[in-house]
Amino acid sequence: MKKILTIIGTIILSLTITFIFAETFSLYHFGTIPTFTTFTYLLFIFCFITYILLSLIYIISKKIKTEKIGIKKIISLVLFFVSLLLILGFMVILNLDWITYYSNYPSAPFYVYIIVRSLEFLLPSIILIIVGIVLLLKNKKSNK
Repeated sequence: MKKILTIIGTIILSLTITFIFAETFSLYHFGTIPTFTTFTYLLFIFCFITYILLSLIYIISKKIKTEKIGIKKIISLVLFFVSLLLILGFMVILNLDWITYYSNYPSAPFYVYIIVRSLEFLLPSIILIIVGIVLLLKNKKSNK
């Protein structure tokens, strides 16, 4: 029950912080209909803040119980964090590339450029997520 309340509280806090952040940086104004790009940014910011809050809650609860956090868990937490940053970079670069395309470059190879830029950010992110999952699974097997 305590875990469920923690997750619900974290989600509510993350939603609040997301909309405060979005309003502060003019990504979204409450009451307007968001575009797909705005919705994607809001969803990513929400996931990012939720991940950070849940990671901090996990670390603090382990410290309060005076339990050790294994190096594999710390590395996997950092890898997931970096992969989220790469996905954010992908979204920003893709949006900037589209804006640049529509303003300056009326050429067909643009789609090839977008695919290459997408792979530049998404491939390392996917690799980091897989490595983080493998580290967590190995950690669970070694604990049994």
